[in-house]
Amino acid sequence: MPGVDCPSCGLRAFARQTGKKSLLYSEVYYVCRDLIGCGHHFVVGISVLRTVRPSIRPDPLERLPLTTWRAAANDRAANDDGPPSEPAADAMTS
Repeated sequence: MPGVDCPSCGLRAFARQTGKKSLLYSEVYYVCRDLIGCGHHFVVGISVLRTVRPSIRPDPLERLPLTTWRAAANDRAANDDGPPSEPAADAMTS
C-alpha cells in the first residue's frame, strides 16, 4: 500500500483494510500511528487516471487517456490554482 501521512497531525498512517473495489478504483482504510494523541481513521481513494504505456492485452471495455509520463507529471488541472473551496452545507449531512 502507498505510504500516507495523517491529514490531521502529519504523522505516518498505516493501512488497515481495503474497502470498495472496481477495475479502476479502490478504497483503503488508514489509521494514524499516533493512536493516543490523534487516533484519526480515514479512507483514501486510489483511482487509475491514465495510461502511460498500453497493455499488450487491453480490456476492450476500459478506455483510459494515453499520455506520456513527463507531460502528465507536469500538467495541472485548470481548477488547481487556488485553495479548495468550502464544501456545501448539504454535502456535510449526507
